[in-house]
Amino acid sequence: MTATKLYDLDRKRHYWQRNSGLWLLAAVLAVGALSSLFEIGYRQGYERILEQAQRQADYELALQVQILESRLEKYRLLPVLIGRHGDQRNWLPDLVDGNVGSVWLRQVRYLSGAQNVLLLAKDGRIIASAQDAEASLPALELGKLAQAPAQGVLGRQYIYVDQETQLYGFSSDLQINGTARGVLVFLLDLAPVFQSWTLSASDIIAQDANQLITLSSEQQWIGQRADQIDFFTDQTAYARAEMAVNTIGWHVAVYEPVDETALIRQTLLSAVVLCMLIIMIFILLIRRREQQIKTVLRDKIYAAELERQIKHRTVELQAANLHLTQEVHDRRLAEQQLKTTQQELIHSAKLAAIGQMSTTLSHEYNQPLATMRTYAENALRLLKLDKIATAEDNLQRIIAQTDRLGNLSKVLMSFARKPASGFTRVDLNACVEEAIMLVQPRNKNRAIALTHQVGEGYYVLGNGVQISQILLNLLTNAIDAIQGQTPGPERDSITLRAALDGDRLTLTIEDSGPGIDTDLAAVVFEPFMTTKESGQGLGLGLSVVKDIVNDHQGELRLSTAAAGGARFDISLQRWSNDSHSPDHAQGPLTHDR
Repeated sequence: MTATKLYDLDRKRHYWQRNSGLWLLAAVLAVGALSSLFEIGYRQGYERILEQAQRQADYELALQVQILESRLEKYRLLPVLIGRHGDQRNWLPDLVDGNVGSVWLRQVRYLSGAQNVLLLAKDGRIIASAQDAEASLPALELGKLAQAPAQGVLGRQYIYVDQETQLYGFSSDLQINGTARGVLVFLLDLAPVFQSWTLSASDIIAQDANQLITLSSEQQWIGQRADQIDFFTDQTAYARAEMAVNTIGWHVAVYEPVDETALIRQTLLSAVVLCMLIIMIFILLIRRREQQIKTVLRDKIYAAELERQIKHRTVELQAANLHLTQEVHDRRLAEQQLKTTQQELIHSAKLAAIGQMSTTLSHEYNQPLATMRTYAENALRLLKLDKIATAEDNLQRIIAQTDRLGNLSKVLMSFARKPASGFTRVDLNACVEEAIMLVQPRNKNRAIALTHQVGEGYYVLGNGVQISQILLNLLTNAIDAIQGQTPGPERDSITLRAALDGDRLTLTIEDSGPGIDTDLAAVVFEPFMTTKESGQGLGLGLSVVKDIVNDHQGELRLSTAAAGGARFDISLQRWSNDSHSPDHAQGPLTHDR
């Protein structure tokens, strides 16, 4: 079963059970957030819009009171100015004549713009009027206007005619030649003020000292008390501003509605956004949690699958390891056999070289033996003749020949024995001298000049017997190559020299023979490759040389010498105090020459 299928199965079974706590927490947080929002946000918002409504109410109150006062202030002093300081004698020669008074009052009304101008007697009776509608005026209010000047004050009175008509009057004495002849009343219509108030978005009322509504933005409220109107019993949704108008003794109040609809809409919108935000956060949290659960399940499945594959792979690796171990063992046996065969081949090549030199070596042994026999016979005769000194000289010569045979036998035995394992310090000069000693008998037929330019102090890291075999094989091939060509006018030569190159030492052997053709240079180091006649060689000499050089981690190069013969450059590692064998498996360093 894949991780996705297992996760789907787990989600269907345990999704709600696993996430019920988170959803419950989300619901609790949502309820708490909504409560806090309504508790704090709505209250602060309501206070803000209430403050805005209060500022609007204050502004509207100041504006409407200014309109009212400017309307009243225009007529407040007109009765005093005209009644006391005007020259009425030309206009009212006889106040009893109402017709003359009405004409004059019409002129005053026209010039002042008042709604009506009245001339009252001291008892409030209308003497003359600028209009004919004086019958509709309340007598009580007119009486109050007539009584005020008698008390020495400016008369002022609100006159309620009906809900459509409200007037306000100002009164003062009408004096002719310093004598009060009546009361002059100016009536102004409050309709322009009412129209201004009705255009306002606020509710405006003006109340007198008896709490009666004298003027209002709502016509049906005029003439009633505020506590008798339902609108004023609930003022929680309004901001209220009020001001006293001392000029007329009224109290003006403005009620600015508080628009809670926008606040409620904004609060609900904020609540919806907050709830959606909380839900989205918890959806993301739950989705992340489910993703983590899915990841854990997938990791467990992958881990189980990986463990199964590891076990299976471990079994395969163990089998492969056993097979590889067996192959390594077989390869090591094969390599060991190859090394043994190679060593046997090298040893056989040495023995073959010794066999090829056997005739020459037998002459080298027979000649000293014959000389020793002659010296011995002479010594016997001299002893018989009592020539002791001469006999001792012959014996010394016999001893010298014995030493010569001993050195030759020592070199042959050293060369013929199997080399010891491991590398050590090898004296290159000693190896060169031994190789020259072994090839000297072979060189007597041609008398080739062997030039030895390897001095003392040249040491390499290697096996002395194998290095001697390298030199012997190369010198033997050089002598055979020179002897196989026709002698020239110049003496044939073989030169050996050594040169240092950092931590390497290069040994050069070059001859004056015919050299090696370019076509044969690529195959001359292969086993059983020879240019000699049949029966004169096995073709193993250069192959053995190359193998020994490779074992020493050296380098063998073939080129043409300056004299036209072959040139071999052998690069070997110099010996130093911290030198180690290239192959640590070969054992300790044992051979030193």
